[in-house]
Amino acid sequence: MALTELLSKTIQFIMFGGKGGVGKTSMSAATALRFAEEYAKKRPQEKILIFTTDPAPSLADSFGQKIGNEPTAIKGVENLFAMEIDAKKVLEEFRKEYGKDILDILQQGTYLEDKETEEIFSLDIPGLDEVMGLKKITDFMGSNEYGLYIVDTAPTGHTLRLLSLPELLDDWIKFLASLRWKYHTIVRQFAREAKNRVENADKFLLEMKKTVKKVRELLQDETRTEFIVVTIAESMGVSETEDLIQSLKEFHIPSRHIIINNIFPADGCDFVKARRKLQDKYIHEIKEKFADYHITKIALQSNEIQGSKGLQDLGKRLFD
Repeated sequence: MALTELLSKTIQFIMFGGKGGVGKTSMSAATALRFAEEYAKKRPQEKILIFTTDPAPSLADSFGQKIGNEPTAIKGVENLFAMEIDAKKVLEEFRKEYGKDILDILQQGTYLEDKETEEIFSLDIPGLDEVMGLKKITDFMGSNEYGLYIVDTAPTGHTLRLLSLPELLDDWIKFLASLRWKYHTIVRQFAREAKNRVENADKFLLEMKKTVKKVRELLQDETRTEFIVVTIAESMGVSETEDLIQSLKEFHIPSRHIIINNIFPADGCDFVKARRKLQDKYIHEIKEKFADYHITKIALQSNEIQGSKGLQDLGKRLFD
């Protein structure tokens, strides 16, 4: 079954995930163009934003144009914008905006010297750069500037870490909050300046908790979110798909679609026939293991899928 049912839903957030090299970027870009066509006819006042969390992004290659860290209009498509999020840059912006508040918390709640807390703050907290990228998107969603957000995620390992970030960040906030409460009993004896520092730190923690809540609610809301798994009919592809779907269930993230990409034709030379026979084995395995999923099969293409024409053709195979 194709992805057609998604066109009739009030979906707001579509994520594409799977192992590296299975065609996630092409699928997400083609889906963005297909939705843009629908929006132009039925919801012309609304815009679509496609973005990637992949450290090695290729959206620009798929669309055949330059795409940066801010929403970029896709040429020839009035209501479609794309963005390749530079998560490290977003993290640096975050540190500039909130660095003083975090350092205040660390310095107030520990016996460490200022230099030592600064060194701790400069360390990379695993996944924090990625969650800041996701925070940037939730900020966009809060502005209601776009009607639909499509995510081209990084390969499976990165994606699983991304999905676990709300819990990771929640633990981080709880740790900082515990330091804050240790300091609360002392601050009453301080001057007004110290009280202001406490209030600023508290505001920071409250804002971050709100961000975590928004991200978690978005990812788990089946009326707004859909995670589409992209795979290929090979042993490793099936294995990673199984791991990914299990993780999606554990994180309560809605997922009902699997795309099997790069399927060889049934007829051809002996090599092609042999590959298709092997693929049929794994296609059958995928259908058996994930019987409650909608499976969309996409044939191997002779040409590279790039630019609006190639992506539109792929979109027709995905949705028609």
